[in-house]
Amino acid sequence: MLKVNNAHSGALKRSKVPYFRLYDLRHTWATRAAMAGIDLVTLAAMLGHSRIQMVLRYAHPTEQHQADAMRKLEEFNAARQMVEIETAQRGLARVPLQ
Repeated sequence: MLKVNNAHSGALKRSKVPYFRLYDLRHTWATRAAMAGIDLVTLAAMLGHSRIQMVLRYAHPTEQHQADAMRKLEEFNAARQMVEIETAQRGLARVPLQ
């Protein structure tokens, strides 16, 4: 691994890209994979983790991603409420949605 790290350090110096560890890319990848919708069980397998808890150390959702997730939940709940209201207005028997 030393040769890879030396090559990485040399490439960063030559390109004048700010320093970062190769290991940091693992966090970036996990975060972007989670934001893309990959479920935690699959993500754990892809990262080689036996426990989902370890995935939580790598995936760091942004505030925007969290806000988008909340918006999706609100849209889902609003659509569900509309179905219940329409059902009630038609006088149909209420069937609980799951």
